[in-house]
Amino acid sequence: MPDDERLREALLELQLLREREASNHRTTEAILQCVEAVSRARSPRIGLSALFDAIRDVLSADACLLVERVGTAFRGVSSDRLDWVGGRIVMPFNTMRRTRNIADLDKAGLWAGEIDVSGYSAALLVPVIEGQGEFAILCFRRANSFSAGDLTILERVASLAIRAEASLRLETRLRLLAATIEGSSSGFVIADATAETKPLIYVNPAFEALSGYRSDEVLGQNCRFLTAEAPDAPERTRLRAAVARNDPGTFLLRNKRKDGAPFWNELTLYPVRDDAGTPTHLVATQRDVSDRVNAEQDRDRIRTRMEQAVATNTEAFLMLDVDRNVLYANSAMLGLFPAPPHDWDRGTSFAENWAAYVGVMRASEGVISPLLEKVDVEELASLKRGREFDLPDGRSALVRGAYINDGGQARQIIVLWAANVTAIKASQLLLEQRLEAIEAAVDGIAIVDDTGRLSYLNPSAARALGYGAAEDALARKWSRLYEEPPEITAGKGFSTLLKRRNAEAFHEVTASLLAGGGAVLVIRDVTERLAAETREADLQQALSRAQRQEAVSQLAAGIAHDFNNLLSAISGSATLISLDPSNTEDVETHSGRISAAGARAARLVNRLLDAGAPREESMTFDLRAAISDVPDLIATSLSADMSLGLEMGDAPILMRGDPGEINQIVVNMALNARDALGTTPGCIEIALRMDTPITQRPLAVGTLIAGRGYACVRVSDTGRGMDTETREKIFEPYFTTKGNAGTGLGLSTVAALVRASGGGIDVRSEVDVGTTFEVYWPVAESWMSDEPEDAGLPAGALAGLRLILVDDEEEVALVLQGFLERYGAEVVVCPDAELALEAVTEDPDFWSAILTDYDMPGMNGGALVEAVGKTAPRLPVFLVTALARRMSDPRVGPDRVAGIFAKPVDLAQLGQILAQLQPGTDTTEDEQEESSDAPAHRG
Repeated sequence: MPDDERLREALLELQLLREREASNHRTTEAILQCVEAVSRARSPRIGLSALFDAIRDVLSADACLLVERVGTAFRGVSSDRLDWVGGRIVMPFNTMRRTRNIADLDKAGLWAGEIDVSGYSAALLVPVIEGQGEFAILCFRRANSFSAGDLTILERVASLAIRAEASLRLETRLRLLAATIEGSSSGFVIADATAETKPLIYVNPAFEALSGYRSDEVLGQNCRFLTAEAPDAPERTRLRAAVARNDPGTFLLRNKRKDGAPFWNELTLYPVRDDAGTPTHLVATQRDVSDRVNAEQDRDRIRTRMEQAVATNTEAFLMLDVDRNVLYANSAMLGLFPAPPHDWDRGTSFAENWAAYVGVMRASEGVISPLLEKVDVEELASLKRGREFDLPDGRSALVRGAYINDGGQARQIIVLWAANVTAIKASQLLLEQRLEAIEAAVDGIAIVDDTGRLSYLNPSAARALGYGAAEDALARKWSRLYEEPPEITAGKGFSTLLKRRNAEAFHEVTASLLAGGGAVLVIRDVTERLAAETREADLQQALSRAQRQEAVSQLAAGIAHDFNNLLSAISGSATLISLDPSNTEDVETHSGRISAAGARAARLVNRLLDAGAPREESMTFDLRAAISDVPDLIATSLSADMSLGLEMGDAPILMRGDPGEINQIVVNMALNARDALGTTPGCIEIALRMDTPITQRPLAVGTLIAGRGYACVRVSDTGRGMDTETREKIFEPYFTTKGNAGTGLGLSTVAALVRASGGGIDVRSEVDVGTTFEVYWPVAESWMSDEPEDAGLPAGALAGLRLILVDDEEEVALVLQGFLERYGAEVVVCPDAELALEAVTEDPDFWSAILTDYDMPGMNGGALVEAVGKTAPRLPVFLVTALARRMSDPRVGPDRVAGIFAKPVDLAQLGQILAQLQPGTDTTEDEQEESSDAPAHRG
């Protein structure tokens, strides 16, 4: 080879060596720069950041990224761009296959993920496998591509970046562990395991709080300063051996704090070893478990007491293991189920003990029920309420069972309890009987709680409270069902009368407090009883009023009887005087005046007799005419703002009686209506109508008879009205609401007159609305007839008549005898009715008639009429009495007497009637019967 060629090759080789040395030098400097960046950093985090800065400077890169494979993609671990850290990147090739120098990213394929590299044109990629992880480091440029030397440098420093990242992770983990230990609630201590005394080199704050010692007080010492155990205590001995061998373990120690307070310390010990397995440190965690230990000690004490209690309990107790052998049985078990020879000893089986028990019972009692013959303990343990057995010896036992978990084994421990319930069953039977009695009780019985809500009701209580079934009333407040109910206060019950809300029912409610709270209510429906009491009170009041009226009536009758006898003598004498033809004009005048005065006196006496006594009417008149002048009579007593209306109708209403009396009654009622108006404006209405009740109708005064015709006068006003209490008293004598302005006799007199006529009075009144009185008179004919229109008698009109005159009043008898004899009659006066009866009995046909008084001592007129009717039934009997208006004796009815004459007797009328009895009078039998009905008169 020519020398110049060799020289040229040598120079070329030398140039290549220089370029290689320069490239190596550049690479070495780049690596050195990167190593220095990491080594000079104060922390792994700063070192990794400095490494990325050095790589970017050496390679003139615009961005660096360290990624780690996560599944099929890579995640940004570290980068000089913070927004790439944690992001995901998916590369268009197998990243871990080889290193890559990518001159054009767009041609490499599609890059995906949150890390966006679309702004870069070239890239270097070096994959690194470190341990179990797959990493890659990438550098990006926006312009130009990387050289091969750049790739070499990146390959050399890639592992450095991976280690820097690992150091950062380790630092983070250590910091986390340190923070965890520092912030742990358990005490942590670390001791030097290489030193013989195992001195402490670290304690956390929790240990300081647990022990009461500061770290500077305990570092360098052994943990023995905490112990409160004796040196030879088993747990302390065991801990000492574990520390000496650097063994792990858990220990429960009695320790004391710096202030001497004891506590239970649960210490967990474990060693820390180096790569060669040599222990370098001992780490111990310490926890205060005093509460747990105390609870366990309490539990043990309770367990001990429970076992003692079970041993002495009267309830039989039996515990069986998983093989159904006896673990424990108390003495009560042996007493209730004797099973010799085993007697439920520990280790014997349930089956053999139960067979022994059945054998003993069969031998002594003889009869064993099939249920008792074979008992399945598994079944007993599964029954929630247990099973009741009737034992052969007459006792009853309730047996219950339960499974107890024993470490999760397939078969579990069984516990059985058996109680002698013989007495309980007897008590239960008694309670059931009592409950049946309560359920069947007529009185309502209910139980309420402290809030007054119903918790039990028997059927009677449910019905009384208005519920169809007791269940419908449960949890409801009983007090809401009554008006103004009392409260059931602590320590105090009650017994009171209450009215049901929205119902006309009254209940007598008695509340008795219960010892455990709440109360028992006894509810008795007294609605009917109260109504009966009210009716009884009304009847008593009515009886009282009737008795008072009867007393007035009897007083009036007594006075009238005596006075009528006097008037009979006076009037009769005046009549006899007037019949004397020798009388002068003055005598006639005086005798006429005496007769008129006697008639007026008789009318006054008759009004007195009408006070509460039945009376007979005397004439027929039109009721309209009797009351037509009422407005004129009271008009002058009405004020200008009071109006009076009268409505009578067009049809006449004929009735028998005294029109003046009826007129006075209506006037009295109208004046009462005026007084009810007082000084306020208002109106008074008087209306007349006919009424025939279909059914019997009771009124305030009297009772209307069904089918009988009545004339009704209605007097109504718009005055102040009356309440119920006042309305019930207005017909009582001397009761008045007018104070000194009233006598209290007006309405009582009206009531007596109307009642005597066979009528009645009805009253309707409402306070501040007004009052209406309705007065009813019967319109039927009475059996007593009017007096004859022609009272004149010719001389000798009574000739041929033989009469017996019976009267104990001599003056009355003499007047009648003188009058009858004056007209030709033969008269025998008998002061004793029995003498008159003897005379009639001796010769009934001799006599023409008998005239007898009614009120006489001994045999009265009624008895004489009855006796004569038997002895001489065809002999006419006339009754003369001062109490004609009060006559109610059935023996003196129209079929028994020919007529009734009231004292003072109208002598002319008497003569007219007796003249018809003269022999030869032209009177047919029918006319005689009619005439026998006629001679009854009002006096």
